[in-house]
Amino acid sequence: MKFDKPTARKIREAMQEALENAGIHGVTINVGNCSFTDGEATYKVKVLIDGAKSRDEQDLEQMASLMGFDTSKIALLQGMRVSLVSYNSRARKRPWVVQDLTTTQKYIIDDDTAKRLFGAEEKVS
Repeated sequence: MKFDKPTARKIREAMQEALENAGIHGVTINVGNCSFTDGEATYKVKVLIDGAKSRDEQDLEQMASLMGFDTSKIALLQGMRVSLVSYNSRARKRPWVVQDLTTTQKYIIDDDTAKRLFGAEEKVS
């Protein structure tokens, strides 16, 4: 037997199902990406305590606060209603992630677009 993409996917799904059915309460377990060679596979597993904020949520809160963005705002982007859901600190050009509220599809945007869509409203006196 050799590892290939379909085999790795089947194993990942089986691992996810086994962990969900293990009866572990108070945490959310997610089996993520896999890297493999012909004879070995490595899976990334994340465990999040229920009610705790993920790293993505913490990064989003911190950067949105620094930039003055409103994370509760719903904006229009190319006819889609989107909300700000994540910040990827490793992405230099387009670090902000928005989610289409209708389809749940995610899109990446740059700082200028994020500022235009989610920046604080300037008050005119």
